[in-house]
Amino acid sequence: MQQTGQIFHKALVIGLGLIGGSVLQGMIDNRLAGRLYAVDFDKSVIHHAMADKLIQAGDDELLNLANTGVLTDCDCVIIAVPAFAVKAILEKIKTAIDNQLLPSDVIISDTASTKGNILQDAFAIFGELPPNLVLAHPIAGAEKSGFMARNGALFKSHKLIICPHDFNDKQAVDKIATLWQSLGASVDFMPSDKHDEILALTSHLPHLLSYALTYQLATDEENLNIFKYAGGGFRDFSRISASSPIMWHDIFLANKQAVLQGLEDYQAILNQLKADIENDNSEKLLETFEIAKNAREYFGRLLVEKEKLKNL
Repeated sequence: MQQTGQIFHKALVIGLGLIGGSVLQGMIDNRLAGRLYAVDFDKSVIHHAMADKLIQAGDDELLNLANTGVLTDCDCVIIAVPAFAVKAILEKIKTAIDNQLLPSDVIISDTASTKGNILQDAFAIFGELPPNLVLAHPIAGAEKSGFMARNGALFKSHKLIICPHDFNDKQAVDKIATLWQSLGASVDFMPSDKHDEILALTSHLPHLLSYALTYQLATDEENLNIFKYAGGGFRDFSRISASSPIMWHDIFLANKQAVLQGLEDYQAILNQLKADIENDNSEKLLETFEIAKNAREYFGRLLVEKEKLKNL
């Protein structure tokens, strides 16, 4: 059930790409924080957010912003940067806490597509898993990226997975769940290892395959004609390869083992399909395609229901 109303006194969003920018816009639209601050490596994004009065203050460097004293009573930090950039952010948060520029109990959350690597980094940096670290992943996105593509309703009727760890503070987990529910998301809870395993198959592998096919056609010497006459199937399948290369580079390497296992299983299916075609194994091909068709129709019905919920 969606909730509204102020959740945080002061909130900081680190990374104002599509996801971070949409979190910021959603918090503004739903008045979920008394004051909002931001950090982004692109100074022009901070200048834009300041000029439009979306944030009270911002900087391209976390410690610079913290040194102004505006974050001493900040109660939530949302990290929305590529997977391999999270570690450096956690190190700066630790420094800010040690220097009393951030409260020691500030809730730290994220939006990353991988969780195991973040838990490892957090343990290495803090010497333990902080009880106020709440890992979260919105299953939402768009073809366009960047701050200008932000959408405060981006997460409406989409899944949001929270991955609690053994030492999590329940109140911190509840507040992050309430935040995402207030942004319109449907919140589920899942262990981080299970999250990484499932997302490898349902999100990471499809993106890898889309990149691979688009790369294959782009590097073909007849690529101009191929793209000119490409049909709807290529359009639909290649859409997700327009996503951020840096973000997906980080995801594939951060979730390496689960992605490799998924790729190995997929390669086995490709080998079987190749053999069935070579051997004119009509019955087996039809069986494979029927199973896939039925599964896609079921998924399609779920998508229709999701759209109905978004339009309520």
